[in-house]
Amino acid sequence: MHDPDPLEEFDDDPIGSMRKAAAYFEQNPVMYTHPISKKAKPIARIGLRAVFFLPAREREIRLRMLQAMEAVREAFGDKLRWIVLEGGKVKPYKPTPLAVESLLDRYKGDFGVYTGSSDTEDAHGLQDFQAFFFCERYFGPNLPIMDGFEFHVPLSWSIDHATQGGFSGLAGKVANLLRPDWGTAGFALTVQNAHMNVEPRVTLYPLLQKYPGLDCGRSIGDANEYPDGMGAVNWLTWVSDKLLQRIGGREAARTKLRGQPGSDQVKVAELDWGLLFQAGMPPGLGDNSDLGTLPAYQALARALKPLRAPKARGFAKSQEALNADDDERGNNEKRAWVARFD
Repeated sequence: MHDPDPLEEFDDDPIGSMRKAAAYFEQNPVMYTHPISKKAKPIARIGLRAVFFLPAREREIRLRMLQAMEAVREAFGDKLRWIVLEGGKVKPYKPTPLAVESLLDRYKGDFGVYTGSSDTEDAHGLQDFQAFFFCERYFGPNLPIMDGFEFHVPLSWSIDHATQGGFSGLAGKVANLLRPDWGTAGFALTVQNAHMNVEPRVTLYPLLQKYPGLDCGRSIGDANEYPDGMGAVNWLTWVSDKLLQRIGGREAARTKLRGQPGSDQVKVAELDWGLLFQAGMPPGLGDNSDLGTLPAYQALARALKPLRAPKARGFAKSQEALNADDDERGNNEKRAWVARFD
């Protein structure tokens, strides 16, 4: 980040600085300079992301994912410029319902839908608005699979649509349609897909190391790391009864949470299919130079730690670790990032 850092006041005066932060996020994407061509390109932007994980091997669940995509497309409206259906062709977006039955009947294996807000020819570039889901091919009950649904919006969109529920309202609607095993929503880096290889990813680390409230990753790449549990918490965290049973159910989860410092800042809402935890208001960025940063996030992470997937991995803190996918030290650093609120 450039000095002085205009985000330093965000957590101190979140409401007053919300629009200022939104303008800064949208006017200052993370840039990456190619080491050979020396050309600089935007590769990421801070915004709001919701991501949900669920096994979509059954037709009824895939139908729910398409219904959730329709809800997102309806909310984004004319912000969308393109769509990719299974088969990989980028097509201009049309505000007409997806041919749901046709899609479900046609594709029996890998299955996904992608949308974005750039011009059609720039579909692989950095998007202001994007939504996608992908269902892995099902190879049988002995190979656990998790699938993901994800959408990103600029902070300014949520502010402008506050009376319609904004980001949290849309995330809640999608969650109730999907009924995932678990999901999270909050600040995140929206990353250009083509720039998730080693060198550009290293460019993102200063942000991720300074602001623990930032999440990062892509559901397509992340999903199979969570076939048997969840990852890191965020501002909003949904947990299904299926997972909560591992720690004794809803009341046991509430009890574990009440025993953590900072739990008084966490709100818990009952859902038909699980619990929704809200870690403070509004979402926070935090600052790792302060050991007590984001206390509500810390309380929630510690309470739900028993539900964390054994192989849950995030971003490493060093380029050496990132380059060493099979190295235990590298994997430990990646797991440490998932456990950053512990």
